[in-house]
Amino acid sequence: MKITILGAGAMGSALTVPISERGHEIRLWFTKYDMPIYNEVSRGKPHPRIKVMLPDTVKLYKPDELKDVLSDVDVIIVAVSSQGVLPISKLVRETVGVPDSPILIVSKGIEVVNGRTMTMSEIVLKYTGSDKVIYVGGPSLAAELANKRPTYVVYASRYPDIALEIARAFETEYYRIDVTSDVTGVELSAALKNIYAMAFGIVEGYLEANKLSNNNLKAATLAKALHELASIVVSCGGKRETVYGLGGLGDLYVTSLGGRNSMFGRLLGSGLSVDEALEEMKRRGVGVVEGYRNAVTIKKFLEERGLAREDAPIFYSIYSILYAGGSVDILFKSLR
Repeated sequence: MKITILGAGAMGSALTVPISERGHEIRLWFTKYDMPIYNEVSRGKPHPRIKVMLPDTVKLYKPDELKDVLSDVDVIIVAVSSQGVLPISKLVRETVGVPDSPILIVSKGIEVVNGRTMTMSEIVLKYTGSDKVIYVGGPSLAAELANKRPTYVVYASRYPDIALEIARAFETEYYRIDVTSDVTGVELSAALKNIYAMAFGIVEGYLEANKLSNNNLKAATLAKALHELASIVVSCGGKRETVYGLGGLGDLYVTSLGGRNSMFGRLLGSGLSVDEALEEMKRRGVGVVEGYRNAVTIKKFLEERGLAREDAPIFYSIYSILYAGGSVDILFKSLR
């Protein structure tokens, strides 16, 4: 198969490892924001984010070569930031019209388009014109996947037969894929887990800063966060069992233990202000903290659906910490 990956950040590049191993032709397209990465990998250096060499068979394309990567392609993978999904979807439509190829989305989040919130799959469906959309969720840290550590994910689509066909074409011994039709459950879990991983990080950072040991509290934070996430998903039409599977529990757990959002949360819990924590994340060069920005759009998403503070106390406490000057004590109170 001919596979085009739009976006050469951590996850887009990590996917080249298992997919190329299956013998597929991969075209990796770099956005203008990815050009520092292009300058490294095109000279035969490891990818700066995932610290591995990209497979030799991967073909690299610059921003002005979009038409080349989209012509005669079997699968398109959207791997840009959530903020980039709308412009990329429009570019695809303008460049090749409505694509015949299935479109996989690994971007996480919710965006505001023309005054209302939309999920990643809704944006891709509307602005590319294609309904053959597959959303990818589950516990998948890019660096671990790139290093061929066992990784289990879930592909969600209204056409599970198409998702299953692609899953079987991409699977390896270390990259395993489940398939579901619950797009809502997987997609909302993927967006909201960043906020709840941030909550876990705040708890962990607070305990470390105060030289306290309390695994009971950390475990309770995860359990209560998962319960709140499930309630939101069900109220939006998704399935509770999805939240308690790879797409919810699995993704929340791995993000809490090793993701950027939990790292950001630990900085806040340690006593740093939001601005100080953002600056420290920038200094560490770990990329965008999508949960920070997405908290704004997720709040609007919940409000549009009538979900208030009493329906999602942990989420609203994190929003208050990020944008209303709230102290971390608000989070602890929300866990009661």
